[in-house]
Amino acid sequence: MGIIRALVLAWAGTAAALFPAPAIAADAATRLPEAAPVPADAAPAWTFTAEPYFWMAGMKGRVGVRGLSPVDIDVDFGQIFDHIDWSPPPVMFAGEARNGRYALFTDFIYLGLEADGTSSGPLGLSAEADMNTVVWTFGGSYRVVDNGTATLDVLAGGRLWYLDTDLTVTGPLATNEASGSKTWIDPILGVAGDVALGNGFGLHGEADVGGFGLGADLDWQVLGTLQYRYSNSVTLEAGYRYLAVDYDDDGFVFDIAMQGPIIGARFRF
Repeated sequence: MGIIRALVLAWAGTAAALFPAPAIAADAATRLPEAAPVPADAAPAWTFTAEPYFWMAGMKGRVGVRGLSPVDIDVDFGQIFDHIDWSPPPVMFAGEARNGRYALFTDFIYLGLEADGTSSGPLGLSAEADMNTVVWTFGGSYRVVDNGTATLDVLAGGRLWYLDTDLTVTGPLATNEASGSKTWIDPILGVAGDVALGNGFGLHGEADVGGFGLGADLDWQVLGTLQYRYSNSVTLEAGYRYLAVDYDDDGFVFDIAMQGPIIGARFRF
């Protein structure tokens, strides 16, 4: 009986020692992930922004295709709705993918425009230009300043232009027509920055220059907007944009300045 009693007491003690152990281990396993520190060198998360916008861009300058002398056109942004070709409608969209100080950006514009003008020369004949224009800006940037109130990025990339132009010049004796299209890419360098004003308001600015004779002789733009952060994921903005390009190759001329008010809504994901 002494041996049996000893065995029972030994079994009971062993069970008492073993059975709580899984519960303690399970409880520890539940708490550890919550208490585990985040590595200091953890990579920043990607963030994305998408911005549909509308640019009421007037157009002024010279347009020409092979077979006809360049014509002078002048469409003020206040008249833009009367000159836009709405079929297909304009498309304007910008976006950014950011990871810490590094970002990729894109800005796409499609605009069909019909404009009246005059041909160069002593007679000043009446002319009409029907233009379908694609402007696609793309590239990468690096944030050199970020102090909590202001940011400054330096950027490099390219701007692709596609133009499909029909010109009609009407004279006293005849009407001459010519058509042509061109595609080229201009390298660009620039800066972009933001300044917080408080109460959800801020300023945004961009400037770039390119071409350098590799595509256009000169290709540059400036943009300034006032922003309002409606929520953490939505920012509204309105401002003014100026974009100019001077391209001349084999009879195709596009020496144009586009400028006007711009409005948009930026969505952050």
